[in-house]
Amino acid sequence: MIREGVLEKFESYARFHHEFSLREFRDSYCPGEELGPLLVALLPTLSRLSLGWRGTGRDYWIFGISHRKPLILSPSFALSLSGQIRQGLESEKLQELTQHYIEYKTGKSWDDPLVLQRIRTGIMQQKGQYWSEKDSRRIGYRKGYAVLAYLAYHAPVYFTQFQHAFLMLIKDGLIPNSARVLDIGSGPGVVSLAISAISRAIPAFSAELFALERSEEFQECYRYFISQFPDNESGITAYPVINGDLRDIKTLLLPSSVDLIVLQNVTNELVQETPEQRSEYLKQASRILAPKGCMIIIEPAELRNSTELRKMVQAATGPDLHVHSPCTSIGKRRCAAEQCWSFVQKPSIPPTRLMQALAGDHDAFRFLNTDIKFSYAVLVKDDRTRHCFSPESVSSFTRLSSLSRMLGRKVRVIGALMSGDLGDRRNHVFLFCDGTSRQSVYAILPHFHVSPMNQELLTLPYSSILEITDAHVRFNKKYSSWNIFLTRNSCVTPVCRASD
Repeated sequence: MIREGVLEKFESYARFHHEFSLREFRDSYCPGEELGPLLVALLPTLSRLSLGWRGTGRDYWIFGISHRKPLILSPSFALSLSGQIRQGLESEKLQELTQHYIEYKTGKSWDDPLVLQRIRTGIMQQKGQYWSEKDSRRIGYRKGYAVLAYLAYHAPVYFTQFQHAFLMLIKDGLIPNSARVLDIGSGPGVVSLAISAISRAIPAFSAELFALERSEEFQECYRYFISQFPDNESGITAYPVINGDLRDIKTLLLPSSVDLIVLQNVTNELVQETPEQRSEYLKQASRILAPKGCMIIIEPAELRNSTELRKMVQAATGPDLHVHSPCTSIGKRRCAAEQCWSFVQKPSIPPTRLMQALAGDHDAFRFLNTDIKFSYAVLVKDDRTRHCFSPESVSSFTRLSSLSRMLGRKVRVIGALMSGDLGDRRNHVFLFCDGTSRQSVYAILPHFHVSPMNQELLTLPYSSILEITDAHVRFNKKYSSWNIFLTRNSCVTPVCRASD
């Protein structure tokens, strides 16, 4: 805890010095303070003033970070890059590095039968830990083969998954052309590798990559991959991984003025803590965001983790932290986060050579992980949102919280499309939300009712806002949910279309 008045003195001092020594400031204004704890306490102030730091425990150099413009891609280039990601942007390079790392760690060929069997065992142990219903479940990565199992089963999907997520952030105008990125709970570094792959495809983009990881085995893996994957022409500067735990974020010496904080598949492992407790870590992390920075939290799409994510994010939001996407506050109310099972789906990846070797001829499904489905939330410190939507224009629509009064009648509603098609051969089904209902609401379009007036429902991207008119209100007793039932005479009109 630094002495009272030091923050004000530092802010005043920084306004007149574009670059300066923290030791000199300390000696003049707060002698006796230890430099490390002083810098940790100053991180939020540095971030608010767009200042960075470098150095070691003997002294730290404080410097200004110049204004960066948002990275803007032409529609044709963004479409081309999306196609490259779908086709496996740099996936072959990741496969080769994974195989080399296995050989480096084991001293055997990556496809040696004994090596493969131990990796299989590691995968099955991790899956068993993940699906455990106990609050004490713990997924550990302290042993070498646990990391190799992660590389074999999870890393290929998460690598491509984050490429999709990062391109989404670029399209939303949230990434500057020169970005400072902190990956919290980095694991072997799939986020850094994904950004490196995209940077090679976008010559105008550069990034400084920081990582926080608590597992020594993962740290070793991160160092190996990050030293091999980026090249000198990629515009990537990767700093040594920081040893630490998200739960200790108040005391960690982290970078300041960060443009993007990433937590991919991290908070779901904090199973012994409530969503409210986890939200405090998000609030603390947001203090080192640059004024126009953002934070993305990504979790698996299955019900438990998806709804826990929504509850955690809802608890984290307030005057200093807001949801940018995917949610749009149409009704200006706090939604029923505990009911929100919302996720995005992307094309599957092909199985890697390692997956195929692990699968063999029996129980192949246990070792092939190719589906990309994830829930996410993007948080910002200002009032930016994905859709510039005025809630004053919704007075003529029926709120979804009022559907009980409209049962059996036709309605005109407006809301966001919060899922892909969840239906079957007979019906198209989409999660539909305006932020007011305490129960789940679904837009239902039977196949035989698809018409030119409503068919756009089937092609709108996730989180798009749309208007539905002349649809019937029904209640599904089995699932205790409301249905907006469309017929061939119902009309679907896009209001705000999200990027695909």
